[in-house]
Amino acid sequence: MIKKKSDELSIANKELAFQNKEKETRAAELIIANKELAFQNVEKEKRASELTIPNKELAFQNKEKEKRASELAIANKELAFQNKEKEKRAAELVIANKELVFQNKEKEKRESELTIANKELAYQNREKEKRASELAIANEELAFQNGEKESRAAELIIANKELAFQNKEKEKRAAELVIANKELVFQNKEKEKRAQELIIANKELAFQNQEKEERAEELIIANQELIDRTAQLESVNNDLGSFSYSVSHDLRAPIRAISGYTRILVEDYGDKLDPEGIKILDSIMSNSKKMGELIDDLLAFSTLGRKEIIFSEINMVALVKLVIEEVLHQDGQNVPIFNVTHLPTASGDQSLIKQVWINLISNAIKYSRYKLKTHVKIGAYTKDDSVVYYVKDEGAGFDMLYYDKIFGVFERLHSHEEFEGTGIGLAIVQKIVHKHNGTVWAESKPNEGACFYFSLPEPFEKN
Repeated sequence: MIKKKSDELSIANKELAFQNKEKETRAAELIIANKELAFQNVEKEKRASELTIPNKELAFQNKEKEKRASELAIANKELAFQNKEKEKRAAELVIANKELVFQNKEKEKRESELTIANKELAYQNREKEKRASELAIANEELAFQNGEKESRAAELIIANKELAFQNKEKEKRAAELVIANKELVFQNKEKEKRAQELIIANKELAFQNQEKEERAEELIIANQELIDRTAQLESVNNDLGSFSYSVSHDLRAPIRAISGYTRILVEDYGDKLDPEGIKILDSIMSNSKKMGELIDDLLAFSTLGRKEIIFSEINMVALVKLVIEEVLHQDGQNVPIFNVTHLPTASGDQSLIKQVWINLISNAIKYSRYKLKTHVKIGAYTKDDSVVYYVKDEGAGFDMLYYDKIFGVFERLHSHEEFEGTGIGLAIVQKIVHKHNGTVWAESKPNEGACFYFSLPEPFEKN
């Protein structure tokens, strides 16, 4: 009987010990879950703060668009006012044409009156000639009849000379009148030509006004299409931002859980696993870390397109010095010798340009890792209105046959076992430089190093 009670007590003790272990396991899992929940809350607060910045940016862009719309409305009003002014000018031109027609009619009347006057003058000359012939006959008769009237004859001769002089003067006046008539005819012809040219010009002006009205209608249609496209682009950007946040948030949580549970297995049960098991768990943690870095780089690459460039003058010497200190502090491996030459200032967004220097200098250090002693040269030179910066190393380099791949997303020319990385760093560099209206390129030879160049605009006061 005592033995039976002892066995039951032993079984109960084992059951109680097993329950205590289960409780400890549940408590440990609860602690891990609480830590994970706290971490997720911190991440949510970070995402909320990051979301506030794009919302402010979107509000600023909406205000800018409203300004552009008001400017477009003012431009349309100005165009309508100019069209009204042109219609007024066209009406004034019609009145001027009517006035010109009236003046031509008046000139025709004057020409007809001048013709009548010329005919009257010719009739008077003929009458005078008749009178002169009659006077000559009378003078001959008078001379024949009365020789004593020689004095009268002399006076008559003088009168005849005076009459002849007057006739010559009249002939001169008639010749001048003929020339004046020819000049008047020529001027009338010129006026008719000008009137025809004016009619053609009026037709051309009317055609141009019609063309401008058509252009104005096309401009209104194009502006409406631009507004519609802008709205579509905003919708796409919002969807992209939501997608990027969702991907980063939904992928990070399970990856952190995998990494956390794997680390717990290593810490709590590492002594119970063989070397192959430990290796597998280390591989899981390493790949979880790589996946997290890949998500961070993808999120950074996707948000670059929506980030506004804030241009300012950048002190490149101070910025590069700061980047080198940060990169060397994080890396802690084979450190190359840096040779930094003169770096002129340039215009750009300092936070984005800092990322460019971080990626290029980190690559120079990474790909020089297996060299016993290596140098990294950082310098710049001016070209046209730009400053060209470069980072030159003596590391592994690459074959220029594969040059087209180096700036692509997920494109790598070296295996992950040789050099770690996500394959997005140079794509981020290219995207940032292109947003600054600059260019980026590289030169390299295998095992002889590589040199990466990028250009930025000079400061505004120098341009």
